[in-house]
Amino acid sequence: MILSRLGDLDAAEEHLHLALDIHGLDRRRTRAIVLADLGGVRLRQGDVDGAMATWRDFLGCADGIRSVKVQAALQDMRVRLRRHSGVPEAQELRERAARAGG
Repeated sequence: MILSRLGDLDAAEEHLHLALDIHGLDRRRTRAIVLADLGGVRLRQGDVDGAMATWRDFLGCADGIRSVKVQAALQDMRVRLRRHSGVPEAQELRERAARAGG
């Protein structure tokens, strides 16, 4: 995420994909957080559809996980999606995040 903060979104996305490969399904909390971060990077790149698809995966992965980081990621996602309130999928994701505890 340092690369993302420095503005190198392509490198950030590449590293997040590598993290997903490293942290398989056996580490759901880590995978969920990486997916949440990847969704944010994709949104900053202007890939709204890609961000929503990634956040949909994040919500599925985060289901049932009780973690401060996951809760923060849920809240962050909801805030970012407010700008896209006219998009039905964005509203659906915000509602799912709210139900998950974000």
